[in-house]
Amino acid sequence: MSRIITSIILLMTIGLCGCGLSRRNTDDIDGGVKTYNSGENSPKVVDSTEIISFEFEVSLYNIVVEEESELDGRNYKLSAVLEDGAVKSKIKWRDRAGAGEEHDFTADASFMTNLQEIVSKYDFAQHNGYISKVSGLPDMYGAKIDIKYASGESIYAYDNQDCFISIDAIKELVKIFKESE
Repeated sequence: MSRIITSIILLMTIGLCGCGLSRRNTDDIDGGVKTYNSGENSPKVVDSTEIISFEFEVSLYNIVVEEESELDGRNYKLSAVLEDGAVKSKIKWRDRAGAGEEHDFTADASFMTNLQEIVSKYDFAQHNGYISKVSGLPDMYGAKIDIKYASGESIYAYDNQDCFISIDAIKELVKIFKESE
């Protein structure tokens, strides 16, 4: 009889210890896990000037752009994709309270040329490959750029904590999207 009780206790102990349970990824729950890549091994020069896809997100929640600027306290998502000679574009913004707007528009191919001028002027390629991500943060508080060129070259950088793009570049990007909508 004592062997049966011992066996039952052993089986219960094994079951309670979690044997057979799958492991969960808790990075997003626990927070604080940091992924970092300086980007030093990524190309810092893009020879092509023909953008075929442009994605940009920036948070200005914790940055004061200037007194009474409509950019203050907003998160912007800008995108543009060249398809059959036309550029399908979108500007989306929201404030800290969640209110915002979204506008889709179609532009001609010169819109991508204008984007490339800003990308080149502010040397976005210098950030290529830079990634800094801290899991568990409540919202995007940094910036993301993802630009693809017809040549196959690309620029990608991401930081969900800090904005690595200059305020002047952000102003110009938001301006050309707003003027084109």
